[in-house]
Amino acid sequence: MKTTDTTFAFNFPTAAAKVLLAMTLLLASGFSMAKTHPSYLTPSYCNSVVEQFVDYGMRSLGKYVNENFKPEYKGGIRNTINFLEQRSAWLNECNDYLLDSGQSYVFYDQKNTRDIFAAIDALAKELQLVREGVEYPDDAGNNNPTPFIKSRFETLAELVDQHHTRMLMKKQFQ
Repeated sequence: MKTTDTTFAFNFPTAAAKVLLAMTLLLASGFSMAKTHPSYLTPSYCNSVVEQFVDYGMRSLGKYVNENFKPEYKGGIRNTINFLEQRSAWLNECNDYLLDSGQSYVFYDQKNTRDIFAAIDALAKELQLVREGVEYPDDAGNNNPTPFIKSRFETLAELVDQHHTRMLMKKQFQ
C-alpha cells in the first residue's frame, strides 16, 4: 500500500508567486515608511534658516540677554522661550531633511549640531525656570538669575560662532 504525504508538496508556480507577492509588499511597505519631508525643504532653504539664526537670531538673543532681560517681565521671557523652541524646531526639521537626503548636518558636523541644539535647549530650560519663579540667590541673598542666563547664552554664542567661522573659512576656499 502506497501512502502519499501531501503536506510537503510544493507547487512551484504558486509558491513563487506567493514569495514574489510577499517581497513586493515588504518593499512597498518600506517605501511607505520612508520619511517624507515638506516640499519647501531644500538645501538652499535650510542654509537660509541656519544663516538667519546665526545672524539675526543670535544678535536678537544677545540684545535681549545682555540689555533687556528682566526676570520680573514674564512675557518677554515667554516670547524668548517660544523663539528658541521655534528656531530649534525649524533647524531640527532641516537637519532631518539634510541627513535623509544624503547632505550633511545643519551645523557643520554631528558633534557641533548636537552641541548647538543642547545649548539652545539649555537656554530655553533656564529661561523657563526663571519664568516659573525659581530663585537664583546671589552672594547678597538677592534673586539674580541674570548670570545664569548670560552663561547659557554665552555657551550657545560660542558654539554658533565656531560654526560661523567654519562656514566662512569653507566659503573662502571654494
